[in-house]
Amino acid sequence: MKEIPLYSLVIFPNHPQSDLVKSYKQLLKNKIGWFGSANAAAHITVIQFSNEMEFQLYIAQIREYCKSIVPQNVRLNSLGSFDQSGAFFIAPDEVSKSYLDNIIINIHEFLGFKIDKKNANAHMSIARQLHGDKMKVAFELFKTIAIDLQFNCDSIYVRKFNEQTKQYSDIVEKISFGKTL
Repeated sequence: MKEIPLYSLVIFPNHPQSDLVKSYKQLLKNKIGWFGSANAAAHITVIQFSNEMEFQLYIAQIREYCKSIVPQNVRLNSLGSFDQSGAFFIAPDEVSKSYLDNIIINIHEFLGFKIDKKNANAHMSIARQLHGDKMKVAFELFKTIAIDLQFNCDSIYVRKFNEQTKQYSDIVEKISFGKTL
């Protein structure tokens, strides 16, 4: 079984947008039953760290990198899927995709990690592990729902995996963009 990373750095939407994604997840859950990430908070994953030592090694550099990012309004307004993982997600428009993908790519490169730029694909998952008919149901269910999430992307949050809840429920730190500490 794949090891769950201990830390996950993410971008959260604002509270109204987060609540909207939560309602989308509940709508799908009512239709098809449980699925991967059914209870996960709305987020865009930026980078993950497998253990405490690795995280501590890079956190100062992450804070420094975030000073260079200019906050920007982003818009996620279409649906997509990754067939292999069974992810069903909300995708950003082209301008927002470029901005968000660049954050993902640049933080990896700033820290000295290799990243295949084709694998930087910013998205906000509604569900994971949907395959076959369940994926078809998801697209059918949302085809009449106008998806339009907009928020100011101004920080990265550090989440720690909580072994008791089996989720990234512990927010360790908020690192604002474009600010000195």
